[in-house]
Amino acid sequence: MLGCLLKNLARQETGDLFAFSVVVVDNDAAGTARETVTRLGAELELDITYSVEPEQTIPDARNHALRLARGNYIAIIDDDEFPPRSWLFTLYCAIHTFDVDGVLGPVHPFFEQKPPVWLLKSRFCERPTHRTGTLLNWNQTRTGNVLLKKDVFDKNQIYFDVKFKTGGSDREFFKQAMQSGCRFVAVEEAPVYEIVPPERWTKSYYLKRALVNGYNAHKNSVNQMRGLSLVEVPLKSAFALLIYTLAVPFCACFGNSVLMNCLERGCHHLSRLLAMIGIELVKKRNF
Repeated sequence: MLGCLLKNLARQETGDLFAFSVVVVDNDAAGTARETVTRLGAELELDITYSVEPEQTIPDARNHALRLARGNYIAIIDDDEFPPRSWLFTLYCAIHTFDVDGVLGPVHPFFEQKPPVWLLKSRFCERPTHRTGTLLNWNQTRTGNVLLKKDVFDKNQIYFDVKFKTGGSDREFFKQAMQSGCRFVAVEEAPVYEIVPPERWTKSYYLKRALVNGYNAHKNSVNQMRGLSLVEVPLKSAFALLIYTLAVPFCACFGNSVLMNCLERGCHHLSRLLAMIGIELVKKRNF
């Protein structure tokens, strides 16, 4: 997947408005991506900086990449994604058009083979999209497709919080940036495509993901809980968990996609409730 990404980055249009370099941070201490990066860097004539981050957490890898980044803007894209030719140019134009600190594009799923019907119907691989120019809240953000002014990091001294080891550090970053006065908007015309391989077609994958997301959702919001919300939030999750648990046998009658949606939401609220008492069910994101 990394090779696909690098080949598509090499095809990026710039309109002669900017030049760009690429930073690849390998989150495997053995440096398993080194050969691919070295070979394709020479073949594609890409200016690539390669480095290894031995600490296998998402925020450590992101912060490592930021330390190596050059230029006035930083684009972030995941190694299992690939962009169209106009991606970087569209983001660059948008950040100037809207005069904001960053712009975020949508992420659409891409299947190289036909996936199970239940997976398509469940829509687990789809993410919300927002109209171009929409001013985003922190809980509408992620780093799978974003262009940011480097000043967001340098002037505000905001980086990805290493306490969010399994996920959620991107939303925590955007929350802190917005509290510092930064603004971010959506750009619907700058999508990227996330490759969804067969190993992500299992039901267990999405239930584990829900457990991770539930825990990190609590961590993202806990500092904003005040007064009645300290009681209201856990009660809502407890009630939701009860409803989804009771609904399981009924949902099973309507097929796998309906059942999985029920189980996935139940796992999210279960994990969120347990997070409130300090229990993390999935401590390492190795799936």
